[in-house]
Amino acid sequence: MGYKKTSLFLLACCMLTNIFCQTPALQQLDSLAGKYMRALKSLGGEKIWLHTDRPVYRVGDIIFFKGFVTNALSGKPSRQSHILFVDMVDEQDRTINHAILNAAQFKTDGSFILPDTLSSGHYWLRAYTNKSLQQKQDPMHVQAIYIINSLKPDSHDLSVKKNTTASISVADDSVRVQFFPEGGTMVGGANTLLAIKTTDQNGKPMPVSGFVKDNQDSVVASIQTDSSGLGKIQFFCWTWRTYQLHLTRNNKPALRYKLPTVNLFGAQVAVIEKEGIRRLRVVLEDSIFRKDKTSFVLGISGDSLCFSGVGRGSFDLVIPEYRFPKGIAHFLLFDDQMNFLSERSLYIPGNETTVTLTSDKQNYVAREKVSITLQVSDAANKPQVASFMVEVNDISREAFYEPIKPMKTGSVDKTLSMEQWDLYLLTQPTGFNRQVLPLLKQTAPIISDIEEIDSSLYIQGKVLDDRNRPLPKKIITLFGDAKNKLFTTDTTDAYGRFQFPFTAYDDKTKFNLQVSDFSGRLVAAKIDLDTLLHYPKVVTPAVLKQRFMIEEIETVRKAMIIQSKKDTVLQKRGKEWLADVTVTGLVKKDLGYDVKKRQSLFSKIIPPEVLARMSGNSLGNAIFRVPGIHLRNGYVTVTGGNSFTIGAAAEPMVIVDGVPISSDTSDKLSGSEPSPVLLALNRIDPSTVEFIEVLTGPEAAMYGVRGGNGVIIVNTRSRMLPDDANKINGIRNLVVNGFHVPENFEQRDYSVKEIRNTKIPDTRTLLFWNGDGLTDNEGKANISFYAADAATTYTVTVTGITASGVRFQKQLQVSRK
Repeated sequence: MGYKKTSLFLLACCMLTNIFCQTPALQQLDSLAGKYMRALKSLGGEKIWLHTDRPVYRVGDIIFFKGFVTNALSGKPSRQSHILFVDMVDEQDRTINHAILNAAQFKTDGSFILPDTLSSGHYWLRAYTNKSLQQKQDPMHVQAIYIINSLKPDSHDLSVKKNTTASISVADDSVRVQFFPEGGTMVGGANTLLAIKTTDQNGKPMPVSGFVKDNQDSVVASIQTDSSGLGKIQFFCWTWRTYQLHLTRNNKPALRYKLPTVNLFGAQVAVIEKEGIRRLRVVLEDSIFRKDKTSFVLGISGDSLCFSGVGRGSFDLVIPEYRFPKGIAHFLLFDDQMNFLSERSLYIPGNETTVTLTSDKQNYVAREKVSITLQVSDAANKPQVASFMVEVNDISREAFYEPIKPMKTGSVDKTLSMEQWDLYLLTQPTGFNRQVLPLLKQTAPIISDIEEIDSSLYIQGKVLDDRNRPLPKKIITLFGDAKNKLFTTDTTDAYGRFQFPFTAYDDKTKFNLQVSDFSGRLVAAKIDLDTLLHYPKVVTPAVLKQRFMIEEIETVRKAMIIQSKKDTVLQKRGKEWLADVTVTGLVKKDLGYDVKKRQSLFSKIIPPEVLARMSGNSLGNAIFRVPGIHLRNGYVTVTGGNSFTIGAAAEPMVIVDGVPISSDTSDKLSGSEPSPVLLALNRIDPSTVEFIEVLTGPEAAMYGVRGGNGVIIVNTRSRMLPDDANKINGIRNLVVNGFHVPENFEQRDYSVKEIRNTKIPDTRTLLFWNGDGLTDNEGKANISFYAADAATTYTVTVTGITASGVRFQKQLQVSRK
């Protein structure tokens, strides 16, 4: 079919691409590639996977977990969704625990504490986003766990009787055969490859052997399927002949199956190996074959275009495997009208990501620090930024942590040979681009999936009077607790609405809202908040609720009992226990505020009892109780400050919970000249203030030049009053749900002498866990932990994903001699 001539033509095309890039065929190829990739990326989609520190727990334990959200096509870490939801459900799909994680910032590690009210049994962790739930494929990831409670045994029937399950009785000679033509179609006038899959009537793989005959009774090929029921048939296919598969049997007539008929108008993209190099071969059926017929080939990996080619008639193309990342690549054939003709998938084995773990030494003594270096590089040895989790387990107690395989995993074995990979891909239903093809015919521009701002964590609502009428042009001030140190304001619109567009804050954050006018006086009003954060209503697909074998659960349970007995240390009183000590002394008067918050022993304090007696007075009036603070020409001045200057520039600095407050006066009333300091203070509800500290002397120098005029430090209460939405007093305290804060993994710090010398035995089985690891720009990260007491071997397991979307897992063993 003129392959040599065609190859010369393709070489000439490549040269022209570099020189002119103006030939119509190449312009059409560029247009097709660009439109296809825009359509592909517009589909978006997410894939989620979840790791836990182990599969079996006891009540009272902590489940540590790490979630990964990736692009469904490229496999790269995705930030399309702002929130990743993770929850734990029981047999009835009731939610036991739930958490929202910050997927946009890749903060997707968490923990659940298991209450002792749980019964023994299977439970499941689910991870999903609002976006993934809209997908037909992989809407969520479900991870099975098992919880043991000796006081509440499992009420479900967990008995597993081996070899007692009655199988469906079928005839020995019943074989189901599926045919998978390479490229999706049978093409005449060329060598043809078909993959076949043979199973019994129950879908179980069945190895068979046989041969293929044409309608002229000639044997054209033989076949032998492997233990997975997969095999290949290859022969030269004639357009006007029919073919039949004969499966041989012992002393019985052969079973016969008709092969797919030749597509008279078909085209095919096939993979061949020539002189040790894998190539693509484009074959056109005899009835449509023309030497001048142009067709195009695109090579896709994930969401990236790695290869494109154009040719006429039937032709060959060398596959540039160095351009493709390791994994599955899809080769698509189109005609000159952008009509899809054929598809072939191929596994690319090279371009490995290199992950190394190196310890500072091989053997360690008890309670010694272990330091490990992680290095991640790509195939070209360039550093890779990667997100990862790390866990360190005692190998002698592997029954606690060794992954227990569910009864049915349905996953692909990653150790497949190249031949097995090819059989696997040939027998998978085609349709990688099934959703993309309709978009290619659209005349409207294709809009790629753009990250949208998630308003779930906004704090917004409206301000109403006692008759539920909106109050416009009111100042609403928001204070955060001592941890968040927030201080911000907004003005209500004509409908009384306000909004604080927060995108991140911790779970159970305490906020205080209060309403005032432009003079800073509190306004009697009701604050009605919107509910923006909604947990999706999710039903777990039954097929995802996998279970463990009861024998494996029993093995872990017995190991836990043995370890609990070892960990129980019974010591005689007086030998290791300290004697009772009675301490006598004077009891200091409770000052009513947290003394640790005080910045200087020489400062002046407005204590809580003074603030409590102020009743409806504003906070601005309170500061004039401090000696040395005066009001000059409407501005606050501090004796000892810059007394030669009068105005806003000479006013003291105001700090609320560690946050300096801006001296902006743009919202003051027209015709008045209020002090910026008084304006800021009067917006603060006195009932939310713990105490006020005023720095008037040299101690204010710690705050820089602005501190030279004095400093007023307002410390709000760390524990706010409970939310009362019905009060019409212009004040509302609230506790809101935010991003989950995982429990700290506690390990003993043996760098402290007193802890290192303690005689309390260290019998930890999980030595270390960190679900929030990230390599630096050099692809490196340092991991450190302390060895326990028992002489054993530790397994360090690092699981993660690179910025380019390569998933990896690496293990290292170190010894505790």
